[in-house]
Amino acid sequence: MRQWKAFVEKSKHFLLIAFLMIITFCYAMFQGGFVSWFVFFTVSPFLVYAFIFFVVREDILLIERKIDPIHIERGQSAKVLITIERKTRFPFAYIVMEELVDSEGLVQAKIQNANAIKFVGFKKTFSWQYELENMPRGEHRYLGVTIVFYDFFGWAKKVVVAEKDQTILVYPRVQEMKYAALQTKYDVGLMMSPYSIVKDTSMAVGLREYVPGDRFSWIHWKSFARTQKLQSKEFEDRQSSELMLVLDATKSSMFEEKVELVASMLQMIVQERGDLSFISAGAMTKVFPAIQGDKHLDQVMYHLAAIKPTENVKFRFHDQQAFKQVATLLYVTSDVSDEFLHTLANIVKSCICFVVAKQQPVQSELAMRYKHIQVIYVNPADFYHLFTEVIRP
Repeated sequence: MRQWKAFVEKSKHFLLIAFLMIITFCYAMFQGGFVSWFVFFTVSPFLVYAFIFFVVREDILLIERKIDPIHIERGQSAKVLITIERKTRFPFAYIVMEELVDSEGLVQAKIQNANAIKFVGFKKTFSWQYELENMPRGEHRYLGVTIVFYDFFGWAKKVVVAEKDQTILVYPRVQEMKYAALQTKYDVGLMMSPYSIVKDTSMAVGLREYVPGDRFSWIHWKSFARTQKLQSKEFEDRQSSELMLVLDATKSSMFEEKVELVASMLQMIVQERGDLSFISAGAMTKVFPAIQGDKHLDQVMYHLAAIKPTENVKFRFHDQQAFKQVATLLYVTSDVSDEFLHTLANIVKSCICFVVAKQQPVQSELAMRYKHIQVIYVNPADFYHLFTEVIRP
């Protein structure tokens, strides 16, 4: 169907040129005189050029798209530079270029120079630069570039589609957070028990076999010199290191803020050399059992860049036996209910529930009903003092 439309479009322009040539020739033959023949010989070169325009086959040899910067966070801008090299030097009057995209976010971000008009002439290589502003988070895909070649008066045109798949990954915006040791409540009483998400690396209590992802500074080089086997230092944890972070990917008006909060918490914990696991509870449950170092963090950030909200979350706490062994659960959501907290209270030992909301309730009975569960309302515009709020009595 698409080929038939292209054939009809091409035939329409061809018939237009043939009609113009016949009309000008008939006008010169029947009218006679200098003026009529002058018009015919003036228009004829452009009509002949238009006929040759259809005969010449134009192919695109190279298309290259450079995006600066490579790492983009939500709300930032990016510059896109497209370089195109064609096969021949046949002179075209001008061309119109348009990006083919498979993302509504790219269409909204490209508010300037949506279509580029270039005067080509005999040049084989030409470029086009434009800017994407206020990029939305997500995985955005380019399909290629549509290039339309025109003659001098627009009588003839030729459409060439240059396929060039490329994906732009826009990461969630990461806000700076001030680290502070977490404190959690237990069923044994009302006292606050300090919980450190960072290993005490000042005291090694033993050695264990090296595991990919262990930090370079944890390797015990003296034992490696003796045995030629990599071993890592085992450090003393001030408290249990069984910390788990869960993102509720339910669709809501605060979804982007929830993702940004999780990304900010993950980066802060990794920078402080902490160990934790992460679960993304969305349409598909994604589990990251151990996040240690930048390599594991990049994998999680890639997931957070591509994650989409869902109406139906398949994740159920009742089905996760691992929560019974978790010392502290960090749960990020935008809506919390008494029924949900009651479910958590029967499963986990300790939980800090971060609720992202624009307005914090004046009094929250949910935060006081369960001794080992804390409900913290988070301001979506400022995460810096979040952990300080957690340890506040």
